[in-house]
Amino acid sequence: MKLHVPKSLTVDSAEKYVVSIRLWPGGLSFAGHIPSEKDSFFYTETAFDPVTPCLQALKDAFFEHVFFNHPYRQVYILCVNRLYTLAPEPVFSEERRETLMSFVFSTPGHKILCEPLPALEAHMVYSLPEEIHAFCCRSLIAPQFTHALTPVLLRWRERNLPCFRKQLFVSVHENTMDAACYDRGALTFLNSFDTGNAADLLYYILYIWKQTGMDQGEDQLLLFAPAPLYGEVEETLRKYVNHVVPASVRVPLDILSLFGCES
Repeated sequence: MKLHVPKSLTVDSAEKYVVSIRLWPGGLSFAGHIPSEKDSFFYTETAFDPVTPCLQALKDAFFEHVFFNHPYRQVYILCVNRLYTLAPEPVFSEERRETLMSFVFSTPGHKILCEPLPALEAHMVYSLPEEIHAFCCRSLIAPQFTHALTPVLLRWRERNLPCFRKQLFVSVHENTMDAACYDRGALTFLNSFDTGNAADLLYYILYIWKQTGMDQGEDQLLLFAPAPLYGEVEETLRKYVNHVVPASVRVPLDILSLFGCES
């Protein structure tokens, strides 16, 4: 596996960089930037050999690429995982916390992680294999774990706050579709679906649009998807939704949202 980073990323310059290691089913992405330097962003990714266990593939990547061991300003571990729950603040009390997490996540050998989202009055709860969590903690300096949806949800909320229309945000990545509805900054719907083709994408979008009572003439659909896929669904979508805002993304939306890049 080969990952390519800028030559300017050295042991000496690492302390200036904020980086993310994005763990997605079948591979990892590595991205980073210097917050004070506009054109410093870089992104690279690699797929794992499907026959190699995920932990071993992760170890191999760290062994082959010395830059993983640099002393960065901040390291984020972005976990792409459909096994998540956004628990409302009233439900996520100390008394109910353990019961909730044991009910939602029962996979043995997994570590349950949770992060507060005060802006949404909720907690993101998800799991990660314990051996991968332990390896990252051993191999990196103070890594901060976050679910890949967390920065996206916060970024979408910021975008919706000044809007007087309801908005349905949809992001397509790794055969998964994440969908969230906002009304004046309030999250009213959130779910993720398997989407292997354009027909699946159309079905889920239009189903959510109907079920959430969104207005065909006034409300907006913001679709973040690879350009070829968007081209397949655009004509049909515009028959049912007047305001479709496309956004072709070459870099995963969660990374752009985490770093505060335009998307």
